[in-house]
Amino acid sequence: MLRRMIVVVLVAVLAWGGYWAVGAWGLEKAVRGWLEERRADGWQAEAEQVVVRGFPNRFDLELNTLKLADPKTGWAWNAPFFQSLALSYKPYHVIAVWPETQSLQTPYERLNITSERLRGSLMLTPTSLALKRSSFELDGVEITSDAGWTSRLTEGRLATRTLPEDFPDPTVHQVNFSARAWQVPSRLLAELNAADLVPDTLDSVTADVTITFSAPWDRYAIERARPQPRHVEVTLAEAKWGQMELKLAGSLDVDEAGVPEGALLVKATNWREILAVGVASGVVPADFEMPITTALELASQLAGSPKTLDIPLNFKNGQTRIGPAPIGPAPVILLR
Repeated sequence: MLRRMIVVVLVAVLAWGGYWAVGAWGLEKAVRGWLEERRADGWQAEAEQVVVRGFPNRFDLELNTLKLADPKTGWAWNAPFFQSLALSYKPYHVIAVWPETQSLQTPYERLNITSERLRGSLMLTPTSLALKRSSFELDGVEITSDAGWTSRLTEGRLATRTLPEDFPDPTVHQVNFSARAWQVPSRLLAELNAADLVPDTLDSVTADVTITFSAPWDRYAIERARPQPRHVEVTLAEAKWGQMELKLAGSLDVDEAGVPEGALLVKATNWREILAVGVASGVVPADFEMPITTALELASQLAGSPKTLDIPLNFKNGQTRIGPAPIGPAPVILLR
């Protein structure tokens, strides 16, 4: 009996070891193959070393001296390493770990990023690796741009999940974000503080938003084209910045050109200060400051609250309006 048990244990150990070896080999081969495919598509896709460790219960992937660049979109990412950690019996639940220093090239500028802690947990589907659920920790993240600005986030949390829960649609994602002590980009801060308008740090930002995309966020979102927002439902977004407080809710439809149509209701506390910030930052054209102030004063008097105001933002035909009054072009919502 004992001999049989020993044989069974040995067979199980060998089988598990074989499973790990095959899985580790397959993971390394898949990553190397993906890099080769990207190079064939014209990317720069280099990793000095691709290693899988973690025997016997983990598939811990590490890529060293990683360089990725897509010339078609203008995005590039350089990092000394990147880690993807997973239990061998849960290979599609991945912990992603970014280094303390990395750089990101956008179509507009180069960003040098440092962080105390930057990691995420992702649950993916097999084969296409479509995102089902995720959560990210962003602590002590500082960004320096070659365009001449810096920004720092003391603490941030981001979580997503596909909806509805019973039968998730891979294109529909609920996104929750919270941030504490977020230092405003220095260039914008210089413009605003020239008028002595605001402190240099946002006290807090929170958002609960559901976004329907044109396609799932899967491996093809990186390889081919980014899924684009088609419908945005803002359950509630809040920001507290010194004496100012904004709350936002509403919904937008977004066409293929990225032009939104819909309405958002903004609840503004200390709205005069908020308007002054909008004008100083260029979001609100200076020519519109006086008529907007007059209209908002009238609205606040009718509402019986001189400091708090509900402001309807309407987006239609490529224009942004406060109520019926146009204030400028609508923002373009496109992911490159």
